[in-house]
Amino acid sequence: MKYLFSLLLLCQIIGLSAKERVDSILSVLDSEIEHREIYYQQKEKKLEDIKQQFRYIKNQREKYNLCNRLFNEYITYQYDSAYSYAIQTEEISRQLVDKNLSAEADCNLLYCYLSTGLFKEAYDMMKSIHVGDVTDSIKSDYYQLCMRLYSDMSSYNEGTPFNADYNQKITLYCDSALLYTPENSFYHQKIEAFKFSVGDNEKKIQMYKQMLNDYDVCPHEKAIIYSMLGRMYIGMGDFEHAIYYMALSAIQDIRSATRETTAKKELASYLYGKGDVLRASKYIQIALEETNFYNARHRKMEINTILPIIEKQRLTMIEERKREVTISLAVMSLLVISLLVTLSIIYKQMKKLRTAKQSIQQQFNEISEVNGKLQESNEIKDQYIFQSLYGKSDYLDKVENLLKKQDRKLKARQFNDLQITHKEFDIKSERENMFSSFDQTFLKLFPNFLTEYNKFFRPEDQVILDEAGNLPPELRIFALIRLGVTENERIAKFLNLSINTIYVYKARVKGKTIVPKEEFEEYIMQIKKGI
Repeated sequence: MKYLFSLLLLCQIIGLSAKERVDSILSVLDSEIEHREIYYQQKEKKLEDIKQQFRYIKNQREKYNLCNRLFNEYITYQYDSAYSYAIQTEEISRQLVDKNLSAEADCNLLYCYLSTGLFKEAYDMMKSIHVGDVTDSIKSDYYQLCMRLYSDMSSYNEGTPFNADYNQKITLYCDSALLYTPENSFYHQKIEAFKFSVGDNEKKIQMYKQMLNDYDVCPHEKAIIYSMLGRMYIGMGDFEHAIYYMALSAIQDIRSATRETTAKKELASYLYGKGDVLRASKYIQIALEETNFYNARHRKMEINTILPIIEKQRLTMIEERKREVTISLAVMSLLVISLLVTLSIIYKQMKKLRTAKQSIQQQFNEISEVNGKLQESNEIKDQYIFQSLYGKSDYLDKVENLLKKQDRKLKARQFNDLQITHKEFDIKSERENMFSSFDQTFLKLFPNFLTEYNKFFRPEDQVILDEAGNLPPELRIFALIRLGVTENERIAKFLNLSINTIYVYKARVKGKTIVPKEEFEEYIMQIKKGI
């Protein structure tokens, strides 16, 4: 998935300007560096799988093949292991008495010496190898190693009188390698391009790019070609293209788990030349880490020539940054102090305003609460005054009618009928009418009273209105309390009950409630009046 993401980024780079391409490819490289351990783990697993096979092989030729395979896997990954398997291929080839295997094993050892910068040992080994009657494939590999030996010695002794002789030897061995390498093959084209090392850079660039188009090569070979392109462009003074291709080389090195590499070291050098010191420092440190893992002495020497220069510049930049930060902090400190003083003044003023606002709000809330209570009280009074006037008017009408009847009976001396007339006036019925009128008025003022009241009880203890829609006696007590009538004497007088009966009713109700008994009447007072 990570590889696919990086591939998509590479595709997006196409069509960008040179600088944008460089920035984008360096972002891809940074991403691959961050996840490089994934590739190394895959490499280690592959090596372990081959070693597992090697442990159980008895046939010497098969053992040689696996040993040679392990050498090829390790030669770009870890020198010490590669050297160990190169020695083993030497020993097994002698036991098999096979000229081709012996020459191949000798080439493995020569490759090891080259990879760690042992040029004297590599030169002696080169002279001791006889390839007169071996396969063309081994001859081609041998002459390519000879090419590399003189190329590395030329780079190592750059600027000395030996260079011209080394370059002649490179051309000579290139010609020999071409004789034994299949035409139109990738390696044939690679050797031909290598012959132009001291010649036409533009021609070499064209050849290397053509090879990438014509052949589907492995990541390691891609890394080598990209590295050569980077060197060609730097030789032409084109830093943008040099950085771009050297970054591509470094990416392919990571993907192929190659630790015997110069791409990151060269890239760090190019970036340092462009002034990107921080990135240069990052890449040179990674290059040193990989070189230490691989254990190539001459690569360590190459890195140690440029690393102190880059690190010195990085430390200088850090010191300058610290100086800038110190100055910025001093200025910011003054600003912060000024701001704190200003904020302190503002805070004190805000605190005074907040206190005043809270006081005003508290007074407003108190006034609003008083107004609410007054409004509620007035509405209750209005309702009950109207109900009282209406009730008294009705009562007076009944009394007046009764008196008229009695007056007529007296005038007519119908004394026996006076008793009957007296019975027409039923005090109990009148009281019940009064309670019913009270209940209807109360429920009009507090339509949700019964619902809210029942919330204070379990379902089996909840109350309902009677068939006439009137309140039960105990509920009427708490209706009076909600209206503000809290004295038991007044409640008892209104309901025509004894004070003890009022206490009994209250105790019975509070015994069933699910809210705290001592707070029950407060809960009653919180029931809102209807709108």
